[in-house]
Amino acid sequence: MATLAQKLDIPDDFSMTERLYRPSPRLGWEGRLRDLEAQIRVDVEMLRYPVDPLPYTPREGMLEVAVIGAGQTGKAVAFGLDRFGMRSVKLFDRNPPGLQGPWRNYARNHLLRTRKSETGGLHWGFPNLHFQRWCDSKFGEDYFRSIKKIPRLVWADYLDWFGEAVKLPIEYNVNVSDIVWNPGLECFELETSQGVARAQFIVLCTGIESAGLQRFPQLVQENLPPHVYSHTMGDLPADRLADRDVVVIGGGASAFDTANAALDAGARSVDLLVRRENLPPVHRVCLASRWHGYHRHYIELSDEMKWAYSLADLDLGVPPPRDTYYEAVRDDRFNIYCSAGIESVRYENGKIVGRYGGADMRHDYMICGTGSRNSLADQSELHSILPFIRLWKDGYIPNGLATHPELENSPYLGPALQFTPLHDRDHFVKRIYYLCSGVAHLSGFRCNLSGLQYAAERVCHDISRTLFIENEQQIKSAFDRHAGWE
Repeated sequence: MATLAQKLDIPDDFSMTERLYRPSPRLGWEGRLRDLEAQIRVDVEMLRYPVDPLPYTPREGMLEVAVIGAGQTGKAVAFGLDRFGMRSVKLFDRNPPGLQGPWRNYARNHLLRTRKSETGGLHWGFPNLHFQRWCDSKFGEDYFRSIKKIPRLVWADYLDWFGEAVKLPIEYNVNVSDIVWNPGLECFELETSQGVARAQFIVLCTGIESAGLQRFPQLVQENLPPHVYSHTMGDLPADRLADRDVVVIGGGASAFDTANAALDAGARSVDLLVRRENLPPVHRVCLASRWHGYHRHYIELSDEMKWAYSLADLDLGVPPPRDTYYEAVRDDRFNIYCSAGIESVRYENGKIVGRYGGADMRHDYMICGTGSRNSLADQSELHSILPFIRLWKDGYIPNGLATHPELENSPYLGPALQFTPLHDRDHFVKRIYYLCSGVAHLSGFRCNLSGLQYAAERVCHDISRTLFIENEQQIKSAFDRHAGWE
């Protein structure tokens, strides 16, 4: 039976003023950033050792690595590949400049979920590339020290600056629709909106929504007209929310973020409905991220242990961030109902009439915070590759543990987060690295900043290693020809 959840008391240290505050650039910030960028160029060249690339002949008209997605993960990997001596790398992103990732699209959180110390290692050890150094140059040294978490749009600005500062080769407004292995040329052919591109390796960095479509409850899709509901990962129609009664389905972070956005848009009331008896008490993955070595070594765990971790995480669920929760419950227009799964729903006389956990409710608009349909089959660019990819259900049956469809259909990734072949003859799939979330749950990497630096390092190392071994004869010949004093 649906129950109205008791709201936790708002602690004294909660401050909406703090959450909404955005700094103004300090006078002279443009010059300071130009000076910082000049120093970065010096730093990068100073530590570029060895300077010479591997002595083999590059393949004409072919990229060494194609990175699909130019958000924070794609940028971190691309700069890392440069540090590993890759000579021919290109990033493809379907969005125009500034709209990579969720930050200026469907994300509605005021602040990042992670602490300010977790910046994904994009700087690859260069202090002048670190978010704090950029922040100090633009807003003054006091600002970074005063915050606990980074504002979302400030982070988006930093990511834009980062890509420009290190001159990443990004092609914007390019959609990759298919990836095909050409055995004759021993390379991938990427069908893009700008033509065919060839690459020896691919790194998929297309974010948390890349592995599937927006998931809606079946009852909602079957019984409600499209204009009265939407998804947290889609546009929020503010004009349909003002002075309306809104229902939000789901109890995760995005559901709470969107509920807060609906309140800001002037909703008369917002009811958030959760299937569970209670909100999850803790985000275990977030806590585990603070353990040194957790993200670095998770991929090396046994299959049984990976499954146990992932199943426990899915069973427990993910609560909203502390301050996101307090932002919602401080408003008298907001209520949480637990044990409130959808039993029936219909549209009648301009109202959504629903029965949720035995309780009848009426609303004007519904927002579904029900995640994405996590299936590789829904990732269109992988259609030609999918038959060759090994899934967990193809090789691992949990011994005495409960099964889970999303886990069973997850890609079975290798130690460098690469696809593994369903059959040995399909070895080429090992040249595709999957740094996406959703279906990659079992890999331990969820597109979060706390794990990014370890995932990027593994990918770059493995590509470098493979190129070295595949060109070993040319490299050995160059070694044998070397003569003379340095």
